[in-house]
Amino acid sequence: MIKVTNQIGKELRLSRFLNPDSKRTVMVAYAHGILMGPMKGMETNEEIKRQNETLKAADAVLMPMGFLPSCQKLFTGKNAPEMIALYDWQSISRSKSQLGYTEGAIEPVTTIDRVLASGAIGVMTYLFIGFDDPLREANEMRRNYEVNELCQKYGLIHIIEPRVVKSKETNEDGTMKLDLMKVHTRMAAELGADFIKVKYPDTPERLKELQDISPAPLLVAGGSKIADDAAGKKAEASVTANTGGIVFGRNVYQSDDPKAALERFRRIVHQK
Repeated sequence: MIKVTNQIGKELRLSRFLNPDSKRTVMVAYAHGILMGPMKGMETNEEIKRQNETLKAADAVLMPMGFLPSCQKLFTGKNAPEMIALYDWQSISRSKSQLGYTEGAIEPVTTIDRVLASGAIGVMTYLFIGFDDPLREANEMRRNYEVNELCQKYGLIHIIEPRVVKSKETNEDGTMKLDLMKVHTRMAAELGADFIKVKYPDTPERLKELQDISPAPLLVAGGSKIADDAAGKKAEASVTANTGGIVFGRNVYQSDDPKAALERFRRIVHQK
């Protein structure tokens, strides 16, 4: 059977996104500025300039397209990481001190044309569920479907990060509501996501349970900066649960030695 061009294009992009031996990826999320403002590791122009060097060992880096001029050097050269475009902005992650909202809003901040022009190999969108207004969830489904159609058309990788609005995502003891995670993870998979970025559901066993119900491979989010050993255990769980890898941001670029932290996660995920 002869493959069509967009199918070949996606397969080529996937071959560069995943490590050829482990078939997993170590992606750094360097996209928090547009969501939560300047922070350690990307607070000043000088810090950003340093990260252009320290993050080069990543398999891929997630960032908004408007940030690319500040990070062009990061993606320059044959051994540079692949670029994944943050397709959406959302105000749900902001804290109350940053004028955060209980439910917030989501809006695209780029186009597929701009993504293709940039050299990025894929995009990441958000998929939020649990709004008080059910039409907002329906709009999330439509939005993600439309982006997925464009990714299918042009052979781009589509990562979806499904979430429950923050007031409803955890139990009283602070643990993640696994039943709701299963719902939104399956929704993302059946929308056509190539990968699904998920919050860590508290234990390796629960992560495996989540991966087992998802036709698409999961990518485990690192979340806020935590102790190195705790972050390492998350990375180890991504391997034992047979996921597609990790998406760690602050646990890399906010480390005292980001280059060493990234290399440590690479050894765990790729088992080298």
